Amino acid sequence: MDTLTRRGFVESLGAAAGLSRLPLPEAPDAPLDDTTVRLSGDGNGQSPAAFAALLQRLTAARAVGEDSYLLGGEVEAFERHWAALLGKEAAVFMPSGTLANHLALRALAGTRRRVIVPEMSHIYNDTGDACQTLSGLTLMPLGPQAATFTAADVEAVLTRTAGGRVATGVGAIAIESPIRRLSGQMFDWAEARRITALARERGIGTHLDGARLFIASAYTGITPAEYAAPFDTVYVSLWKYFNCGQGAILAGPKRLLDDMFHTRRMFGGNLAVGWPAAVVARHYMDGFVDRLKAAVRVSEDVYGGLAAHPRLRIARVPQGTNVAHVTLRGIEPKTVASRLLASGIRMPAAAPDGAVTFGVNETWTRLPAAEILRAFERALA
Repeated sequence: MDTLTRRGFVESLGAAAGLSRLPLPEAPDAPLDDTTVRLSGDGNGQSPAAFAALLQRLTAARAVGEDSYLLGGEVEAFERHWAALLGKEAAVFMPSGTLANHLALRALAGTRRRVIVPEMSHIYNDTGDACQTLSGLTLMPLGPQAATFTAADVEAVLTRTAGGRVATGVGAIAIESPIRRLSGQMFDWAEARRITALARERGIGTHLDGARLFIASAYTGITPAEYAAPFDTVYVSLWKYFNCGQGAILAGPKRLLDDMFHTRRMFGGNLAVGWPAAVVARHYMDGFVDRLKAAVRVSEDVYGGLAAHPRLRIARVPQGTNVAHVTLRGIEPKTVASRLLASGIRMPAAAPDGAVTFGVNETWTRLPAAEILRAFERALA
């Protein structure tokens, strides 16, 4: 029997198989967001009420096709848009980045079960050994405590693996950039291209954990498609800064992804509907890089204006993106936070050592840099 394709599965559901839309509050004129500048996080931190009002407004503005278990309708159109945006043949909606990374590596590795990953990566540290336990993959970490490992590091692993008494091939190489565990530090782009070129020569699949890929683009000027081009597959988070509350996109070749809805279902990764996340994420992703660039300009002016302040020290992350570490001197962080909030600026809580982690996001453009600086002057007085 022929393998059931995604399109065939959708067609088999019938035209009337769509699920009813989720109930929405009748508040089309409710504000989409507040006016607070958030000095932390990747997204705008909108409230449930703001999210519901936005979803109401977006669905009132155009017809939204219902999906059924992430197949057809708005989700299918969303996947096509992502595939074109990233320059890939296909894209698949995933309920989480953890599953997107896992299924990409599982598919790329095939029967060669060893997978090279960054030692500081989410895949290696934060998934409870899911790849090892559920897919029998052997993760081989490189670059201890560093954002970047090198093509020479990869070459050494390949040589050692090929020379073992039991030959065991490396089937995939993963790169994460920016790296969350290193405060948004980026993998060296030139080195990433050397590694992917080496992998192509050896017939090894490559995967980019690009959860915060669009943030990197705003800081480097390298487009998401340019970042994705050297890799077979790429994952991008939908909720971190596209504010849709859930989901991920995995993009790559059709030969790997066209029937991946079967594997997604096998791993318990099907949602009854995905259209709300697709609608909201699409709203925020269009033009996001340019909007974040504007926020970056504001943040650079603010950091520059605060650089010489005696009560504050700013530590930037080398090869970093939107994260900076701020230390306050001679004043309680809670006092500063309270005063800033009175000016419409929300500062995150301090760590036990007094350091505060700032994150640049779209909300930084809600006030001019000069006004944010004046608020800090008052708060630090």
